[in-house]
Amino acid sequence: MAERLRNMKKRFIKSICSSVLIISCTVYGSVIATALTPEATGAKMADITQPAATHLTSTSWRLVKIMSMDDSDYEPDDRLKYTLEFDENGDVALQSDCNHGTGRWYSEHAGHLQFGPITSTGLQCLADSISDKYLAQFNWVRSYVMENGHLFLATMADGSIIEFEPLTIPVAATVYGEEIRTNNAEELRNVILSRLFGHYATVNNLKATAEEVDKYVEHMRHQVAADPNLTAINSLTKEEASEAEVMRREMGGALISQWKLNRALYQQYGGRVIYQQLGPEPLDAYRQYLEERLANGDFTIHEKALEEGFWHYFNDDSIHSFYKEGSEIEAFNSPPWQ
Repeated sequence: MAERLRNMKKRFIKSICSSVLIISCTVYGSVIATALTPEATGAKMADITQPAATHLTSTSWRLVKIMSMDDSDYEPDDRLKYTLEFDENGDVALQSDCNHGTGRWYSEHAGHLQFGPITSTGLQCLADSISDKYLAQFNWVRSYVMENGHLFLATMADGSIIEFEPLTIPVAATVYGEEIRTNNAEELRNVILSRLFGHYATVNNLKATAEEVDKYVEHMRHQVAADPNLTAINSLTKEEASEAEVMRREMGGALISQWKLNRALYQQYGGRVIYQQLGPEPLDAYRQYLEERLANGDFTIHEKALEEGFWHYFNDDSIHSFYKEGSEIEAFNSPPWQ
C-alpha cells in the first residue's frame, strides 16, 4: 500500500509544483513542497467568482477511502454519507456522515485544486465515524488526477490521497426523503435498514445506556479471563489495552442497541426468528415492518432491477437457520450483558 501511494504521489508532483501557490519543491522522499495558504498570498477564496474551466465543474463524488502515507486507510461504513459536489460557480458542498459542509473551490489549471475554508455543521457523529478525518483533508488539498473514472485528491507535504468514485449512479431508492444511489442490491438493503432502524430506535429510545455497556464489558472481562485461549490479552501494553477497552465498549453499545431493536420488533410483530452471529434476528418481524414502512411511503425502491435482490434476504427461507418452532419467545429472554 505504501509503495502504491508513493507511485501515485509521484504523478502528482508535477501538478503540485507548477502551482503559483508553491514557493519550493524538493525531490520525492523528502518534502515535496512548501505551500502558502490563500491568505498568505493575498488570494481569498470568497473573492474568486469563477473556477478554472476544468472537468471538475458540475461533478459529484462519493468517498472510497482516505489513504495516508503512514500506511493507514480510512474507509467509510457507507460511501453515500461522504460526498463532494463541485458547482460551476466555485461553490463546493460536502456530506460528511452526520455533518453538512460548504465552501469554495478553485482550480488554476487541470491538475491543480484548492479549497477555501469549509464551514461544517459541527455535529458529533457516532464513535466509528471518520467525519472529522474527512473534513480535515480539504484545507491541505493542492492537486488532483482522474484515473479509471475515479477522482484522487492529493494533500500537500506528503500527507494523504483521497479517492472518490462518481456519484452519477441512478437513484435506487428514497428513504425519508433521502436519495440512495447504488447499483448493488445488498448495499441498498443495508442502507435502507440502517435509515429505517435508526429512526425506529430513536423514536422508541432503544439505544444502549452507559450502565448496560458497563455490565456488558464486565461480562466480557469474565469470559476472557476464564478462557485459556485468550491469555494473550494479558500481554497488551497500556496503550493497546486502552484501545481494546474502547473497541469493547463500542462493540457492546452496538450489540446491545441492536438486541433492543430486534426484541422490540419481535414484541410488536412476532413471527419466526433466525440465528445470526451477533444474536437472534426476528426475520418475519423485519419483513412486516418493512412492508408497513413501504406502504406508508417512508421508503420507495425506484430501481426495479434491485427490488427483487432487496427482498431476497427476507423471502428465501433456504439461506437462514431458524429457531425451533415454539422456542422463538425464549430468544430475547437474556440480554447480551447477562
